[in-house]
Amino acid sequence: MKQSGFAYIEDGNSIHTLDRFSETPVSQASKSIKDFRQERGLGRESAKLSVFPYGPSSGGMVESVYFDILTEGEKIENIKYDTDFKNRSIKITGLSMEEALLRMERMNGVHAASYSSLFCQICEKSMDMEISEDIRNLRVAMMEAERIATHLFVVSRLTGGASQNIAHMNTLLLRENLLRAIADAFGHRYFFGVNRIGGTGRPVDLKELGELVMRISGEYREIYRTLMDSRVFIDRLDRSAIIKGEQSSGPVLRGSGIKKDGRSSHRYYEGLRFNVPTSDGGDALARFIVRSEEIMESAGLVDQAISEIGEIRPVSGKLHPAEGIISGGFMETPSGDASLLLKIKSGQLEGFGFRSPSVLNMEAFAESIHGNTFADFLFGYESLGIWVSEMGDFQ
Repeated sequence: MKQSGFAYIEDGNSIHTLDRFSETPVSQASKSIKDFRQERGLGRESAKLSVFPYGPSSGGMVESVYFDILTEGEKIENIKYDTDFKNRSIKITGLSMEEALLRMERMNGVHAASYSSLFCQICEKSMDMEISEDIRNLRVAMMEAERIATHLFVVSRLTGGASQNIAHMNTLLLRENLLRAIADAFGHRYFFGVNRIGGTGRPVDLKELGELVMRISGEYREIYRTLMDSRVFIDRLDRSAIIKGEQSSGPVLRGSGIKKDGRSSHRYYEGLRFNVPTSDGGDALARFIVRSEEIMESAGLVDQAISEIGEIRPVSGKLHPAEGIISGGFMETPSGDASLLLKIKSGQLEGFGFRSPSVLNMEAFAESIHGNTFADFLFGYESLGIWVSEMGDFQ
């Protein structure tokens, strides 16, 4: 299944879809999925624009992706991207829930906590399995620590591109210290193997994590203030890749002044206090501001969640999934809201529908870079926090 702007499962004569920020699948009579996607205004194709290739790899880019760029001197007139240049297909259907969880967790390793929590939540719902408040709070602590690490990484990319070398290195140091603290608390710096359906797969030690996260947040606050006082840094981000409207996700959406955050309506976050930062510039600077302020908010959420956690014991025992039920859910990952549909039968995944936030954000980037100069490309792209790894095909 090639990803589109919504999650769907084809099931016999029906198509089951899941809208953004929703846990309730909607079904309708099946058409060809090509026709259905065209009705939703997705799957648009365009011809190659020029013979100016940028990629599949370029100086400093983290993942392989191909761009065709139409330029007039330094000005970018149009752009086309190809995320399949280095094809990545992931086999999900036909696997047991435990095997599928492992692949979902490793799909984008730096967001393993978010995607494994999303998968576990939907499996648990399909089995009418009620998890404890301790496990909910544990998952919040994991996902918010992961959010801080991701935002610090994006800031390091922006500061490095702007030759703010001291801020760049100090931000990377903070991220490394956070990842080491995560490894001490959870047994792995990217949370591999922690989430299991119904609970957790290993003991955790949280006694020092909350204090360390708050300290890292405080140190980043000083870096943030320094960068906001730097005219050189501000000039590089200001007016770069302006994005308006709701066809984007996460910090990109909130950087357009739209106060939408999946955590505000997610059951895991009920009773927890946090603000949803926004900035109305729509450019790389606005996205930097949103991410920076979210770092402080996420640190507070980690501290709140940990304070509510009692004793955590690894789960054991055989799962008894419900048969043939299609269940769905969403999760606010560090890049934005992801949607997932699952159909489970005889303990295996028979159907899988997924939409990652990077799908929306890559399309938004391609639209926003028109009229910018080529020097703006890096700041526009990096400020979106796109991960090509989560844009692959699923079978």
